[in-house]
Amino acid sequence: MQVHQAAMKAFGKRLLVIARAFPYPPNSGYTMRTWALLRGLADNGQEIELLSFGKQADLETYWTEIRHVCHVAEVIPYSPPSISGGADYLGRLKTLLSPVPYSVMRFRLRAMEARIRTWLQARKIDALLCDTPFSFINIRGPLSVPLIVDSQNVEHLILQRYLSLEKSAARRAYVRLESSKLRRWEQHVWSRANLVMVCSEHDRSVVMNLCPETPVAVAPNIVDVESYPATPDGEGLAVLYVGGMDWYPNQDAVEFFISEIFPELQRLVPGVKFVVAGRGPSEKFRRRFAGVPGVMFTGTVPDMRTEMAKATVCVVPLRIGSGTRLKILEAAAMAKPIVSTGLGAEGLEFVDGEDILIADQPRAFARAVADLLADASRCKALGQAARRRVEQQYSFPALRSAVHKALAVLPENPLEAYREAGLVPPIVRKARP
Repeated sequence: MQVHQAAMKAFGKRLLVIARAFPYPPNSGYTMRTWALLRGLADNGQEIELLSFGKQADLETYWTEIRHVCHVAEVIPYSPPSISGGADYLGRLKTLLSPVPYSVMRFRLRAMEARIRTWLQARKIDALLCDTPFSFINIRGPLSVPLIVDSQNVEHLILQRYLSLEKSAARRAYVRLESSKLRRWEQHVWSRANLVMVCSEHDRSVVMNLCPETPVAVAPNIVDVESYPATPDGEGLAVLYVGGMDWYPNQDAVEFFISEIFPELQRLVPGVKFVVAGRGPSEKFRRRFAGVPGVMFTGTVPDMRTEMAKATVCVVPLRIGSGTRLKILEAAAMAKPIVSTGLGAEGLEFVDGEDILIADQPRAFARAVADLLADASRCKALGQAARRRVEQQYSFPALRSAVHKALAVLPENPLEAYREAGLVPPIVRKARP
């Protein structure tokens, strides 16, 4: 495992970041969140030392970009099983009687455990940040430095929302068990943290309800607005959904739109097209909709902004999820009008009727999209309002300010402060589940 180190001036506080996947390039919800947060931390004066699962080739390829944010970066070669695409029945069976959920256990790797332990012993680290509660599975024993946990989703909520749509009794029983275990795991990790960061006030209230003594700060999901050109005019009657098709909530959103919304939209707007842009749609999933006229899957695209520029309306018909949707922020940054379910827009301070349209029922959703397709001036006004919202609340200045405020709850010199006070950090006293 090769370590890359940038020849740059130390920022001050050394922050070891444990990442469940390599955070570059930022082309998915996870990587966009993680990379933006790393940039925000670096801008705040943290010296980032990154320890990540991933491929050594990615580190070699993107080192020029990584070195501008991370002082040190190391990759542990490993790719955890996909929670949506991989069956891994044996792995799931092994965790049935364990208090640790399968969704967490798949990230456990002895090589990562050992590397974290060695890193903390060998280097002067001032704090440790887990990019998700999943990453905490590789931290063994007590910690002598503050622990920060970033929760870009409330993971157990995703499973709870999936339950309401699952028809199989056997799957519901399994997901109910996994959701309960995941809720306890998240609560355990949050309670051991000195600081939890979330992306919305909604998620903050959930975490505080479960862990009232843990400091929780909102560090919003953001986009680099300057890199998203405003292109309010799309190409004809193009309606776009953006999302990785290897993630079940995105698959469900597409199926919901095509099966329940699109027929009414086609009746209202003959010739309308529905474009699904995102990595990994399986051939089986594509074939399910092969006979539906006007539906197109792009698969992985080099630059999602190109697909967004073609769209007249962007839709977010999500029924399962948590956190806040970067797909909404991207579309808004490009001044695109957006129609979303209430859950799709959850956590974002967009106002229905002003900078987004909200509709949960299929007919209402179809009507909202149809009305926009028939009114170019309304499209433009809604898109421009959406871009202003992102500029004001979901751009880098907002994240930098949030990170600065969040880290203010940590001591200036954590190790020295704990030693001088004769205190053991709370994370040392609490046992693992």
